[in-house]
Amino acid sequence: MWSWAGSAAEVEARRRDADELVGARIRAVRYFTLDYRRHELHPGLVDDGPRNIDAELEWNDPTWLFDGFDAVDHGFEVATDGGAVFSLTWDPPGEREGIGLQPTPMLGSGVRSDADVAIWDVGEHAPSWAPMVGGRVTGVDLHYVPWDEALGSFWCPRITIRGEGDRVDVVLGDSLDGVLVPSSDNIAVVHPGTPLPSWLD
Repeated sequence: MWSWAGSAAEVEARRRDADELVGARIRAVRYFTLDYRRHELHPGLVDDGPRNIDAELEWNDPTWLFDGFDAVDHGFEVATDGGAVFSLTWDPPGEREGIGLQPTPMLGSGVRSDADVAIWDVGEHAPSWAPMVGGRVTGVDLHYVPWDEALGSFWCPRITIRGEGDRVDVVLGDSLDGVLVPSSDNIAVVHPGTPLPSWLD
């Protein structure tokens, strides 16, 4: 469980975990996506498991890049200069939904360590992260809202990571024919200057 909170106390506990990122300098950001092109571009690749994207051909047309946002299947991790790693991903959809940020690597937590995932070290390649990499994190906002007011439970459909150079907003969302739409099992990183989707209201 990454996001859903059964009480206000759990919300505060999750916020404390996320606040551990504040003050750290971002060294790298890595997207974890389905490996759409594994068999097309690497038919001889027999090993299962994670694959780091380093071919220029794939970087010329990233599977996650859309007009105004990045759609990331599994989530991403932020590595800091101090050696810490924080990951942001979604809760399994169903009775509870949301996104969360925790001080743990993606492999072995957000995705299985042997999953066939593509790992993109986006750095300055992603419009949202170019102003953030190399700078310090100045704040993390977990935008919790009530899930069931009668039970006192909460979910988090948006997270904002603020830095010295800019801010990044992450929402539960995906691409449908290039348009940002709600999703329960995908995250979208909204590009700077792009308005947040109205369905977040």
